[in-house]
Amino acid sequence: MLVGLYYLCVAVCFLLSTFFHTFSDHSPGVHKLGNELDHLGIVLVMWGSGVSSTYFGFYCDQTLRNAYIAAITTTALGCALFTLQSTFRQPSYRTVRFLMYCFLGSSLFAPCIHGLQLYGWELLDIRMSLSYFIGLALINFSGAAIYAARIPKRWYPKTFDLIGQSHNLMHLLVILGAVVRLRGLLGRLHYWEVQALEQTICAS
Repeated sequence: MLVGLYYLCVAVCFLLSTFFHTFSDHSPGVHKLGNELDHLGIVLVMWGSGVSSTYFGFYCDQTLRNAYIAAITTTALGCALFTLQSTFRQPSYRTVRFLMYCFLGSSLFAPCIHGLQLYGWELLDIRMSLSYFIGLALINFSGAAIYAARIPKRWYPKTFDLIGQSHNLMHLLVILGAVVRLRGLLGRLHYWEVQALEQTICAS
């Protein structure tokens, strides 16, 4: 179910982004709505990634699992409400948006750090595919940093106006990150299914 949830979050995020980029020139009202939905989609997919990772990482500890999922959900809701503020969408807030997404992304690592203390790297990586989660974070951070810094356009004005601009690169990296994370989640789903079949679930 949690793998399906992440699939859904990714699909909705990409759909909202497509809507914004396709109809942003329709009218000021549609542009505003599309921009809000685009940013909400980003928060949604980050929430989906954090919840799915926590679910598998603390599969055998429902109390910790539910507590972290509640905390991640609360943080994501706060970020979602912030994205609805009109000032958030201003070009001058580009860095603020970058920092907010970094804050939300960093909060997703709280369960990982706790899991490392409880289980160690090897077991936690087996349970929640921590290495893939870190890969996703690095890819998304790189995309966000490129977008916030306007690389490479800031160094080569008018050269990358259509193709190769920071916005293009960010979207490509987001897609790559989603594929990496999905691969990790599918591996964890298989692991827990095998554990259940062998009746050794939560034995380690």
